[in-house]
Amino acid sequence: MRAAMLTTLVVVLLGAATWLLYELVSNRKAWVADLRTHADLVAGASTTALEFDDQEAARASLFLLKAQPRILSAALYDVNGRLFASYAAANTLLNARRTVDAPTFEPRFRGSILEVAYPIERAGKRLGTLYLSARHDIWPRLLIFTVALLGLGGVGLTIAFYLFGNLQRRITAPLENITQVAREVISTRNWALRAPATDARDVDLLVEAFNRLLLECQTRTSELEQEVATRRNAEHELREADRQKDVFLATLAHELRNPLAPMMSAVALLQMSRTSPETRDKAVNVLDRQIRNMVRLVNDLLDASRATTGKLTLDLEPLDMGDLVSTAVEDAKCLAQRQGLALSLDLPRETVCVNGDAVRLVQVLANLLNNACQYTPRGGRVEVALSAEPSSVLIAIRDNGVGVAPDMQARIFDMFEQADNSPARVNTGLGVGLTLCRQIIELHHGEVTMTSEGEGRGSCFMVRLPRLECACNDDEPLYGPDAAHLRPLHILIADDNVDTADNFAELLRSSGHIVDVVHDGEAALRLAQATGPDIALLDIGMPKLDGYEVARQLRRSELTSDIHLVAISGWGFAADKEAARLAGFDHHLIKPVDPDELVKLLVDGFEEFVASRPGDLV
Repeated sequence: MRAAMLTTLVVVLLGAATWLLYELVSNRKAWVADLRTHADLVAGASTTALEFDDQEAARASLFLLKAQPRILSAALYDVNGRLFASYAAANTLLNARRTVDAPTFEPRFRGSILEVAYPIERAGKRLGTLYLSARHDIWPRLLIFTVALLGLGGVGLTIAFYLFGNLQRRITAPLENITQVAREVISTRNWALRAPATDARDVDLLVEAFNRLLLECQTRTSELEQEVATRRNAEHELREADRQKDVFLATLAHELRNPLAPMMSAVALLQMSRTSPETRDKAVNVLDRQIRNMVRLVNDLLDASRATTGKLTLDLEPLDMGDLVSTAVEDAKCLAQRQGLALSLDLPRETVCVNGDAVRLVQVLANLLNNACQYTPRGGRVEVALSAEPSSVLIAIRDNGVGVAPDMQARIFDMFEQADNSPARVNTGLGVGLTLCRQIIELHHGEVTMTSEGEGRGSCFMVRLPRLECACNDDEPLYGPDAAHLRPLHILIADDNVDTADNFAELLRSSGHIVDVVHDGEAALRLAQATGPDIALLDIGMPKLDGYEVARQLRRSELTSDIHLVAISGWGFAADKEAARLAGFDHHLIKPVDPDELVKLLVDGFEEFVASRPGDLV
């Protein structure tokens, strides 16, 4: 503001000085021109007098200047520079020299007097010189003009001061406020600052736009900070997942290698010709136990994958939880006895039912019981209690084992997490069992929780499920017809895995069935069309023709359309089962196929099946 006012004052003063200088020069030129005009008139009238040396005529010519009161005096000199005639106004002292040498024709200003020398000539011949002096009014005019300029300048400066003050208040000050706020925002990163509003409409629009910009920056900055935090969390989760992946791969390699040593030893014993029957039975039991452990590990991984991708499905039906828990505890007794543990069960008097998947719930209970037995030292105890509330069913599994550290309790249900990750741990597992338990229970709209007072003080796992008020049918048989053995079945097995196909063939032949084995799709199609088997076990991934195409062609032919088709695949998602159904399969089994599951399928599908119950084959 001060700089603007000082600049304005300097401009006004320079303008006034320039104007005064211009006025001075203009007035001087005007006076010189006017006096020369009079000199020209007098010179014209005095030319003849000089030629004829007529001084009276010359004085008469000069006397004409009396009509011009501004002219003070006049002097006429001949060609030799001698005074020829003169004139002086009233009350004016004539100061004319008798002679003049080398006259100068430039006008001269002396104070308020202007003097002009004018040559008198005729036909290029010099006749003399005329001198005129006059009183000019340039300085009084300039004084008046200066006073007027000062007045106008003062008024202009006053108006300018007012306008600048108003501009400062209405425009400059708000702009300075915006600048100050912008500087503070840049220095402090505080996007919540705002510029104050102003009463100047146009400037207020700018202030409003600036504040909206700050609000937008604040919003975007907040979103960016949130996104950065989210990405940091995601990065942390990815690093944690990568760590869990490394731990899982190491654990998986360890768990898959563990069964190989006893299995290789058992195979070596079976290959020895002098092995006793008792030793052979022990070797077979070792192979059976270790294979089941490996199948359990693979099934846990597959089930965990299905659950995390939302592809794990339940076969819901009314269930008596008392029978279900009793079955799970009965299955765990052998493990508890080997560990030297006391296993107890507490059941309510009333029947407690839920709407659930029997296979999955038994899987959950078996996992929790196995963990309790494995992590409880010899001489400990494992207690299982079933209780009921008006709307819930509670299953509590308590032990006085190793317990869980407080920092581990929050992660105990996470994928691949284990309470004991040390290389010297004696208990096995991949760390997916509890994760799978939680996911299965959540699919039943229940919850599973864990409490522990710390390491060495045991733990308690609590399963809560919605209660179902209904009568459960305890008399429904688990499998199909009891038995009817009218004739052996003709079974076709098609699998490119020679060992798998041959093993199943021997199992079925030992039960009295007729079994044909092929190892590609084209051979399976030709043999089925030629022999018309009762049932065909078809691997999906066979060479030449896959199982889907074989099934479609068998269904299109009248001779083979009634064959009972069973798909055998390593894929068990809902989409895989649907693809098998659309191709014409009656059943879909997932590798590795449990012999009990195959026998159950044959019992349910064929009354002619010779075996009385599943288990006769194993």
